[in-house]
Amino acid sequence: MTRPLWIEVDLRALRNNLGAVKKYLGPKVKIVATIKQSAYGHGLLPIARELGRQGVDCFGLGSVEEAIALREDGFEGSLLVLSAVLDEFVSHFIHYNIIPTVVDLGFARKLDKAAKVAKKIVPIHVKIDTGMGRLGIYYNKAHDFIKKLSNFKNLSLEGIYTHFSVADSDKKFTNQQISVFNNFIKQLAKEKITFKFCHCANSIGIIKYPNAHFNMVRPGLILYGIEAAKGLNLNLKPVLSLKSKIIFIKKITKGRSVSYGRNYIAKGTRNIATVAVGYADGYPWALSNKSRVIIKDDFFNLAGRICMDHIMIDLGRRADIKVGDEVILIGRSKRKKLSIKELAKIANTISYEIVSCLSLKIPRIYRNFLKVK
Repeated sequence: MTRPLWIEVDLRALRNNLGAVKKYLGPKVKIVATIKQSAYGHGLLPIARELGRQGVDCFGLGSVEEAIALREDGFEGSLLVLSAVLDEFVSHFIHYNIIPTVVDLGFARKLDKAAKVAKKIVPIHVKIDTGMGRLGIYYNKAHDFIKKLSNFKNLSLEGIYTHFSVADSDKKFTNQQISVFNNFIKQLAKEKITFKFCHCANSIGIIKYPNAHFNMVRPGLILYGIEAAKGLNLNLKPVLSLKSKIIFIKKITKGRSVSYGRNYIAKGTRNIATVAVGYADGYPWALSNKSRVIIKDDFFNLAGRICMDHIMIDLGRRADIKVGDEVILIGRSKRKKLSIKELAKIANTISYEIVSCLSLKIPRIYRNFLKVK
């Protein structure tokens, strides 16, 4: 790497986190491992391979393209696309054996017709809206929709699900969503319309709302060792680290400025290090002058605005730090750590954005593969 910037992905930590989730849920609850958007920035295929080896029941994906990539990589298990897809692409679900999320009758009609031609029965998951206001038919209008879906002979009602909107901040509303979803399923069952899988719990739902587990859940953040909510100690381990190196050091004197906007003015003689990472790599510009890094097992603050390709670090008067020394932007040294959640808080954003925005151009290095005897 001529540009010293890389991501390290700890597969042992990934195995630990999946194992912790499985143990907590028990054998009756199936897992849709959410690996959309390149497994939250961790790398789609390597993460899918590792989770597949650990016996994950199903993968939750953000696009047909991601599902096709897994099929072409040899994965034969269940793949669920967690988004609506335009009608013109129904053939992909049939050809690649991919499970669609169905929220539109027109899409279902075309899917059923194509499945009939292919002489196949296509499993589908129906999404209803209980308060998210995004995809899905509102629950109070979904009854007739699902009855019509049940009449399509080449579609199988495998799953039904919904999504929480405020599971992290509003327990009352979330429990209302769970209650609405549960009652809706029971009402359908009275009419002999049943689903093999019912799911609504994401990572926060798994931790904070055991009544939302049903018989399937959709963990995302917690698989990657990112704390989704407090209240349950699963002993999660961070999977991703982001690292770079110092590429230049200069001494500046009192009154000198650093970076665009002259937001940093030296109050005395300082050593300033330039590090090979910037906002084009997904390191948030909002961290400018606010965040810190780890060098030689010590914290050092950012100096000035984050640039497209560089950040600057205030080394103080430290003279033992040299060009080529490692810089930890996310991760841990022997005594210090910088979590994704900490960076998200400083940048006034969410952990999802921190990891999913890391550029796919950054090399990913996968460590601690499980040795096969």
